[in-house]
Amino acid sequence: MSNANNPTVAILGNGVVGVALAKGFSAQGYQVVFGTRDANSAKTTEAMAAVPGARAATFADAARAGQLAVLALPWTGLEAGIEAAGADNLAGKLVIDPSNPLDFSTGAPTLAIGHTDSAGELVQRLLPKASVVKAFNTITASHMVNPTLVDGTPDMWIAGNDDAAKAQVAALLRAFGWRAPIDMGDITASRLLEPLAMLWISYGVRNNHWTHGFSLLGQKT
Repeated sequence: MSNANNPTVAILGNGVVGVALAKGFSAQGYQVVFGTRDANSAKTTEAMAAVPGARAATFADAARAGQLAVLALPWTGLEAGIEAAGADNLAGKLVIDPSNPLDFSTGAPTLAIGHTDSAGELVQRLLPKASVVKAFNTITASHMVNPTLVDGTPDMWIAGNDDAAKAQVAALLRAFGWRAPIDMGDITASRLLEPLAMLWISYGVRNNHWTHGFSLLGQKT
C-alpha cells in the first residue's frame, strides 16, 4: 500500500499496458499518477478504478510528479505524448519504454522502423537527459506482472545506455515476479528487441494465442 512518503511513478498512458504496470507499481508501494489528455474521460476513470489510490493529471504534471516514468503509449502517439510530457520534466529520471513501432496501415502489423533505428533510440533522442530503458515490450500486458506460465517463467530482455537505470529496472522486474533480466547492452539493442516483439505478435496471430512468452535456455552462469 502506497503512502505520501513513497516514490511516485508517472504512467504516461491509461490503456491496458499502463494499467497493468500501474498495478505492479502500486503493489510495490508506489504512488501512481496517470498522464492523460483527459483526466475526466471514461477511460481514465476506469484506469483509476483499476488501481485504487491512483490519480490522473496532464502528461506534463504527471511527468513532473514522477521520480520515474513509463511510456505506456502506442507508436502512433509516442512522440506527441513525449512532447506533451516535456523533456525537461523527465530529465535525470528513469524512463521505461515498453513501446513497439507497429504499423497497421496494411492490416496486419509490421515494423514501422528497424535495422538502423528503433523506437527505443527515438525515445532516447527525444529525452536526451533521461535514462531510457527498453523493457516489457516482448510480453502481453496481462503477463507484465507475475508472468509465470504453466510451463515456466519467461525471460525479459532490456536495453539502455545507463547501467544504474538498468539495475533499477532489473530490481523492478524481480519485484514484479520475473527472473533476472537479460541485458542486451545500450539502447541500440532495441533494434533487436522490437523485432523480437514482432515474432511474439506473429506467433499470436498465426495461432490466435496471446499468453506466450520467450525464454533463453542455457544462459551463461
